[in-house]
Amino acid sequence: MCAASNNPPPLQSLALEGLENFFAAADLSAHQARLVFQALHKHGELDPEKMPALSASCLRFLRSLPPQPSLTLQAVHRARDGTIKLRLAAGRQAVEVVLIPGPRRLTVCLSCQIGCAAGCAFCRTGVPGLRRNLAAWEMVEQARVARRFWQEEGGALPLANLVFMGMGEPLHNEANVLQACHILSHDLGAGFSKRHIVVSTAGVGDRIRPFWEQNAAALSLSLHATTDEVRNELIPLNRRWNLAALHRILLDIPWRHRETVTIAYLLLEGVNDTRADARRLAAWCRPLPAKINLVEFNAFPGARFRHAGEAQVAAFREWLREEDAFHTLRQSRGGDVLAACGQLAAGRD
Repeated sequence: MCAASNNPPPLQSLALEGLENFFAAADLSAHQARLVFQALHKHGELDPEKMPALSASCLRFLRSLPPQPSLTLQAVHRARDGTIKLRLAAGRQAVEVVLIPGPRRLTVCLSCQIGCAAGCAFCRTGVPGLRRNLAAWEMVEQARVARRFWQEEGGALPLANLVFMGMGEPLHNEANVLQACHILSHDLGAGFSKRHIVVSTAGVGDRIRPFWEQNAAALSLSLHATTDEVRNELIPLNRRWNLAALHRILLDIPWRHRETVTIAYLLLEGVNDTRADARRLAAWCRPLPAKINLVEFNAFPGARFRHAGEAQVAAFREWLREEDAFHTLRQSRGGDVLAACGQLAAGRD
């Protein structure tokens, strides 16, 4: 059996094929690789001594590797509505992951970067800029830690949804996000449905189609404005990929049967909440297999926007109904502990 290399990759970062190749180089069978993959991702077990049914040679090989890296739970913030924000140590920095209990299932919001370079005006995460990309194993580890925490809490709801809507722009860390999605959706591992893994982008236009072609997750586009003048102010990426460019990109995708793209729209008082905005939003989405997800603004220290009031949200929804535009309203969750959409910024609380 070959000795382990001096700098072996974290096993959690390898998709099944990569793990099988890594084991083959050590003269270990694909069957042993599958057992380890299952232990890591289905059972959340990082300790080789606790992995069942491994051969003696496989166990010796795993013992020769450095200990598998992990993210350490630093703090738990519990919101009044049941949302839980976990702060996890990632080296000398920290990353935040959010557990959102729903009526029938648990959703976990994952982060893909520490900080963010997108610079969206309504988002706290990008205030300090981008510090670094997270590795694939660090995203997989967020899901593992969240699942184990939920189980230890006695949570009865199944963990069914993963959304890459935490810290960072996923398509600025595309390769690692894709790898994490492939690992998390594999049947031998955590087995999340690809339809229930959602990757959200603020509009990195040249990577939307390539990401879609990988068929690794559902897509969500943060639109948030219906004119380039407003979107330029809200989302600097719009200066490179404006509304017309993004529309063409989405129209050119040969969407699969029953596949949809979510169009997220953040309602900001006096900015993008008029009847004309509703008409333009409906018209922009009409040719697409789109569902509009209205989002309430979540304030944070230093924010210069205000959320549209309850009456204005209701009026905007009625205008969309008049346009026959299918939409939902995402209820704000966890705002009292800065766990809501746009509020994450580990290390700044």
